[in-house]
Amino acid sequence: MELTKEREGKHGLVKDLKRLWNDLLGCESLTLEEIDKVKSEAARAGVYPNLESYYLNREEMMNYDLKRACNLVEFWHNKGVLDSRENPIRKVTEFIYGCLDTNGLFLHFEAFMRTIELLGSADQRAKWIPKCLTLEAIGCYCQTELGHGSDVMSLETTATYDVTTREFIIHSPTVSSIKFWPGGLGKLSNHAVVQAQLYVNGKHHGVQTFIVKIRDEEHIPCEGIHVGDIGSKFGFNSEDNGFIKFTNYRIPRDNLLSRYVQVAEDGTFTSASSDAIKLGYGNMLYLRLMIFFGRSVQFSRLATIGIRYSIVRRQFKDSETGEERQILDYQTQQYRLFPLLGISYAIRLAYIEINKKYKSYEQQLFEDKRPFGLLKEIHTLCSCLKPLVTWRMRKFGEYVKQCCGGHGFLNVSGIHRIIKSEEGLVTAEGTNLVIIQQTGKYLLEEAQKLERGEKLSGITEFLNSSSVLLTKKASSFSSINEILVNAFEKRVAFYLEYAAGKFKRFVEKGLDVQTVWNEKTQQDFIDLSMYFADAYMLKSAFKQLYECEFLNDTTRPVVEKMLQVYAIYCIMEEMPTFLVIDFFSSSDMDSLREVFREALLALRKDALAIVDGFGYRDDELCSVLGSYDGDVYNKLIAIVRKNPLNKSNTLPGYFEYIKPLRAKI
Repeated sequence: MELTKEREGKHGLVKDLKRLWNDLLGCESLTLEEIDKVKSEAARAGVYPNLESYYLNREEMMNYDLKRACNLVEFWHNKGVLDSRENPIRKVTEFIYGCLDTNGLFLHFEAFMRTIELLGSADQRAKWIPKCLTLEAIGCYCQTELGHGSDVMSLETTATYDVTTREFIIHSPTVSSIKFWPGGLGKLSNHAVVQAQLYVNGKHHGVQTFIVKIRDEEHIPCEGIHVGDIGSKFGFNSEDNGFIKFTNYRIPRDNLLSRYVQVAEDGTFTSASSDAIKLGYGNMLYLRLMIFFGRSVQFSRLATIGIRYSIVRRQFKDSETGEERQILDYQTQQYRLFPLLGISYAIRLAYIEINKKYKSYEQQLFEDKRPFGLLKEIHTLCSCLKPLVTWRMRKFGEYVKQCCGGHGFLNVSGIHRIIKSEEGLVTAEGTNLVIIQQTGKYLLEEAQKLERGEKLSGITEFLNSSSVLLTKKASSFSSINEILVNAFEKRVAFYLEYAAGKFKRFVEKGLDVQTVWNEKTQQDFIDLSMYFADAYMLKSAFKQLYECEFLNDTTRPVVEKMLQVYAIYCIMEEMPTFLVIDFFSSSDMDSLREVFREALLALRKDALAIVDGFGYRDDELCSVLGSYDGDVYNKLIAIVRKNPLNKSNTLPGYFEYIKPLRAKI
């Protein structure tokens, strides 16, 4: 077999890369043998999907995935890790590894329960977390409405305090206020955390978060609630995204999540600070951070499928040997597939940096501190990194599908499942085009600080030397890594100066700030924010090459080549934005292309070892084309024979439509 031959002499590298990949997941305390054992046990527990599941209709798929999700939760319970997100046994079997990342139970634990953990008082946490863990309360996160999503401050659902009954009245006053899209709401959940505009004694107190019971013990919607599933979508079709309309629905006063805000029995409203509501966004940022990290899984899955198949697949005879060439030997395949290896590792290495920030933020919250500065940095990063990787995922997903030819168009290729689940993430947990503007506005503020002579710190500290950075050229640096990092940072400095200057000129002409942003500079700052995201991710990744304790002398040069390929690929794809900043000369670009070609050839030798190093089981990939043994064609014909349509010789419509039509023509 093609893959067996190519694996010769690579077992040591595969083992080292597996160790690294799992260490970057947070599983350094488990041996590779223990990790394999845990996955095997999860497989026997019915966690992973099989290829025949691609032939299920939507309702069948929803039930099938719910069964697997429940198997996973039971598996965690039996292992004693259900209440421990950081336990490595749980990490190696998380929802996304079982193709369950779109299941409502994921949002129950990571959105509903986590919101209570972050925003609930000690008493509320003591009451509700045990119910969440035993699934007595299964919840969803109800923020988005028909009329508003990312614009949280304009949500229309109301929560009015009735001082006589000591209850909040949850109400949907308009059609556009109906909650729409929450995952797990349609059929699964019996509770929800609901964002609503709080009114007490006629006074408005902004958007607050409430625990709302939506179905009774028989799972029937409570009186005053109209709830259901919103139907088929581009992807996420095993997820019961739902709608809910509240009609003067009453909940106890104690159901206001009250870590930072409280309403006393007499209606007295108190808040930890005027900005306390912002601390409530921490869970949304956590979900965006998980989306960012989770794309490392999906990019690496796509790479595994595309590269394994491209080694098995042969097309067109070599003029010298007379043998058909493996299609991975063609530069067109390498150009489109190998950058996926780089971005997979870039995400995991950059995550080390941003996760430190989030853990510090979370720790300060639990110590009842008010880490607003840290919150702002994390918000800025999540608001651009989530769009960066989800937009790139759509692009690379299409590349992999094309690289696998016609077979890549089949559901059983496993590519479609990934691409379609990714489609939803462009708008989930904050529409990319909206949230990325938050990064743009932060960068505008930083530019205005620089103009006032203030020093920047943290994630924008490199901009303090913008005047020097803008004069640098590729020839100023001796190493390729320095050249790449400084190219991306100079691009940020250049376009920040351009966008901020443009913004300032329009304001000085008398235009109001909102008009200047929305009509004159909005796209400039969106582009700038993407450049900033790439610069941050790559600088953090290259930095971790030498700081991360998990890399060794075997893995470091391989990962370095992957990062270089991804970075140079981005430069080549966005060449005009780099040429205008006058960083590369024409000879520099020629040299860069040569480095790129050499790196592709180097990665070609190790490509199979790299994707084997991701360690995905066949049932984790759920792909005929990406199967470990490479027996693609036999497996492909075997699974298509199981297509339910092949159980009969013809469609029922043949006799109903074709035969009568013959008589007419």
